[in-house]
Amino acid sequence: MVDPLVSEWTDGTVSLRPSAANDRPTLIAGRDGEFQRFLGQGSPEPDPTAIVLNTAGEIAGWVDCDTDRPWLQSGEANIGYNILPEQRGRGFAKRALALLMTFLAENSELTTATLLIDPANAPSLAVAQQTGFVQHGDIDGQMLFKRDLH
Repeated sequence: MVDPLVSEWTDGTVSLRPSAANDRPTLIAGRDGEFQRFLGQGSPEPDPTAIVLNTAGEIAGWVDCDTDRPWLQSGEANIGYNILPEQRGRGFAKRALALLMTFLAENSELTTATLLIDPANAPSLAVAQQTGFVQHGDIDGQMLFKRDLH
């Protein structure tokens, strides 16, 4: 359904590249209290759709896309993301989300991106608003946002 990310995508400020096993220690080390509060413990072997790189080529975080959640409708994909603590507050989440949505629009049959956000996660709520997502109810106390990919 979704072609894998096989090359780097960039907007000139951030880049997305395929995830690799040697990224795992950095991703795991970046799991601070905020990560755990909103995303839980995380996988012991993280393998996100893409790694987010800053302009210096350093890992700034990750973005992920999945289509296997029971609440997703046909043509929808859920997107998750995290920016490492020392990289936060620079707009990387917004840019990485926009890049992943462009990739999905051009390389898949998907029509809609969704975000599931804890109502206490003010930074992620701001990212959703800044990238044009609209709230569509909630699922188990989490706010559900959607946006057309095309």
